Amino acid sequence: MRLLVLGAVIACQGFALASHSACQETKGQPERLHFSMPFPAGHKVIYELVASSAQRVQSSTEAEPVLKLRGDVEVTTVTCRPTGNVCDKSPMVLRADAVDYNEKTGEIQTHGDVHIVLIDPVSKTVASK
Repeated sequence: MRLLVLGAVIACQGFALASHSACQETKGQPERLHFSMPFPAGHKVIYELVASSAQRVQSSTEAEPVLKLRGDVEVTTVTCRPTGNVCDKSPMVLRADAVDYNEKTGEIQTHGDVHIVLIDPVSKTVASK
């Protein structure tokens, strides 16, 4: 009888572990990193940057910090009006495999496959042609 109970316990644990590992394999996409970077020199523009990974390094040519974004990078600009707290998000989104953002100058260098898409501001999906 003890062997039968022990066998049932082991079988139940096996099923529990199998279902747990199956859940781990079907996880959604990895979490994305989000940055909101002000454009330098007092402009009322903000870059919203989204990527799979990011690393801040010093530029090799000058002592300027560069944010290196990798993995399906998206760049959107947000323009704020000089008076009031009203900001407008651009319907154009730059997408690239990789982006280097110079934090001092605001310059963006793109790498890999690069394209711009129009996003419908109401549905937040790619606008149809």
